[in-house]
This record gives sequence, C-alpha cells and structure tokens, in this order.
Amino acid sequence: MESASQERLAALCLLLTLIHTFSAGRLGNLSKRWTNRHPRLAQGLHLLSEVEFIFGFWALTFLALRIPFTSLESTGSLLRSLHFSEFVFVAVAMILASTRPVLEAARVVIEGFAGSLPLPLPLKESRIPLLFSILFLAPLSGSLITEPAAMTVGALLIQKRIFGNAPSRRLLYSVLGTLLVNVSIGGVLTAFAAPPVLVVARIWEWDTLFMMQHFGWKALCAVLLNAALTCWINRGELLNWAGIDSDKKKRTNLTNPILFFINSAFLIFFVMALTSPVGLAWGIGLFLPYLWLTREEQGEFNPGQGLLVGFFLAGLMVLTAEQDWWLSPLLQSLNGGTLFVGASLLTAITDNAALTSLAAQVEGLSMSSRYLVVAGAVTGGGLTLIANAPNPAGFAIFKHRFQKEGFHPLTLIQYALIPTLIAGGLFWIH
Repeated sequence: MESASQERLAALCLLLTLIHTFSAGRLGNLSKRWTNRHPRLAQGLHLLSEVEFIFGFWALTFLALRIPFTSLESTGSLLRSLHFSEFVFVAVAMILASTRPVLEAARVVIEGFAGSLPLPLPLKESRIPLLFSILFLAPLSGSLITEPAAMTVGALLIQKRIFGNAPSRRLLYSVLGTLLVNVSIGGVLTAFAAPPVLVVARIWEWDTLFMMQHFGWKALCAVLLNAALTCWINRGELLNWAGIDSDKKKRTNLTNPILFFINSAFLIFFVMALTSPVGLAWGIGLFLPYLWLTREEQGEFNPGQGLLVGFFLAGLMVLTAEQDWWLSPLLQSLNGGTLFVGASLLTAITDNAALTSLAAQVEGLSMSSRYLVVAGAVTGGGLTLIANAPNPAGFAIFKHRFQKEGFHPLTLIQYALIPTLIAGGLFWIH
C-alpha cells in the first residue's frame, strides 16, 4: 500500500508540473499586471512562471510529500540512487560552448559554409543562408561535441546573428521548434553524444557504426529538410538585415587557437568522464581555475544559465524516477507503429533519455522494437522543453525574447509539429 501511494504521488506531482508549465505564460502576464499594486506577490508569480524553477519546485515538493508516505531514510535512498552527473555535464558543456573561442570556431565554419551555398545574389546577401547553415550544421555537430554544446552554440549564433531587435512570433517559435527537433535527431550519428542513445548503447551493444547505418542518413536528411523549410517559411522576414549585426568583414580565423584547443580538450574530457562523478569533480576542479585565469579571453558568458538548466534537469530526474510503474507496462503493450508513435508522444512528457532507459530494462524487446522506441524518442524530442535534456539550454538563451507575451508551450508544439513529422517519416523507414 505504501508503494502504491508513493507511485500515485509521483504521477500526481508530474501531472501538476506539466499543468504548471503550460500555465507559465499566464502567470508571467499576471505578475506584470500586479507589479505596482502587489510587488511581492508579483515577484512570487514571476518566479513561478520561470520554466527552470517550476521543475525544481515540484521536485522539492514531491520529496517533501514523499517523506510521510515512506520515511526520511527511504527518500534519501531514492536521491542516492539517482545519477546527477549528466546534469552537471550539461551545465559545464553550456559554459564551455558559450565561450568566445568555441563560438568563434563555430561562426567561422558556419559562415564559411553559408557563403559557399550556390544561391542567387538576393538570397546570398540575406540571413537565409546563415540561418540554414546554423540549423543544419549546429545540430549535426551534436554527434561530436554532444547535444548540450551543439544546442548552446546554435542558439547563441541565432541570438546574435539572426534575431533582430524584435523578431516576429512566427520566426521566434519556428526557429526554436526546428532547433529543438534538429538537435534531438542530429546527435544520433554516434553512440556517445545523444542522451537517449547513450543510456542504451552499452546494454544493447550499439556502436557508432550501427548508429550511422540505422539512424545517421535519416537524421541527416531530416535536419536538412527541416532547416530548408524553416528558412522558406520565414523568407520574407529573413531577406533583410534590419536591426542585425550584418558586418561582412568578420574575422575568418580564430583570435586565440590555443584557447580553442584547450577548451575543446576540456569538453572531450568531460564527455569521457560523464559516467564518473570523481572524474567530473577533478575536471571541474581544474576547469574553474583555468576559466578564471583566462576570463578576459573567454568573452562574455553566463554560468548562471548553465546552473539553472542543471537545476531544471535535476528536478526532471527526480519527478520521473518513480514513473516506471505505468511506463514499463505501457511500453511492453505496444508494438510496431504504436510503439513508435507512443514513444514519440511519451517523450514529450517524460524526457527521451528516461524513456529509453526504461525501455532498456524491458526484457525480450526485439531488435525492431528497440529501434522503434529510440527512433520515436528522438523524433519527439523537440515537441516540449522537457522532451530532451539540451532543450532547456536553448530556451534559456532565448528566454528574454518571450518576456512580452510569455512563453506558450502549445505554440511551440504547433511550430515543432511539421519538423517532427518530417523526422518521423524518415525514421519510420527501418
């Protein structure tokens, strides 16, 4: 009875978290109305409208309510059983990817690719080739530099080079939706970069060659089509550089190649130490002094964003830790097309890595079912902010763009739906 009660409590808290997330925009608007009349209440409502805070808040609420149903010792055991190293890595990867040397390298490669595209002169001199290159190359780089770093690089370049002072609602949501979908599917070319692949690769003996053969070419085609479609949909707004830094005399080389290689070496080290808390601790112990000593050369970066995203993801892990009582039987009952569609929809409310991790524990899954659950999980990874671990990183960079109207999750789903269907159509082939 005790076990059933805590399971129901976990499901209830997850449901309330999702309802709260979908109400975040309304709470943000309400806080603005009450700023003058009730300043303290307005500040509280503003905090409750922050997506990163919502998941941490409900995770702490769940842990507090869980204690009377079980015990303080049992709740402590639950926390000790969870592995938070992935979210420490996401925070560090965000900081590294937002440093000047890494951004410069990404900009040089992406702008060079954009300049080489065979387009008519009016299109070549617009923002279209640059946006296409960012939405195409940045997500695919996630298969090498990891998805959190790819998301950060792509979002920062879009923020600096694509969005003007006041991007339209369509441009804002369509670019965000496509970026989330493309990063989710762009990391599957290797077996070590995408969280939903990483958690099953060792158990199912999937290596990078397997990923390239079964997922790679489909991801490449989907990312290409999604990037081209987003540029076409927003072509009217992208044909000019009004309000954008359009300086054509950008540097074509790195200001400090040595720092770039050191930053890259740190990123590679953190990827290799992902499953080792001790290794991560040693790496962070070396990385923070290095970052402080070279802070003037690293440019302007905001470590607070990475920490907030880590808080968000840690809250998500706590809330999904005890959902296997209904997720595992559901996965076992699905097969074929229903498994693929079900995984795509379930990942929107559970995080795709959590979903594939549960699938890896289900005994007797055929090779076809294993493929379908992972393909569905990465396909649905751009529908919501909680569907894929790097998504909060992209949102954190764009967050101030939503301050006027507030962020609307249903609008994100609307604009991410077509890129998701394109990816789903390609991944359905197996």
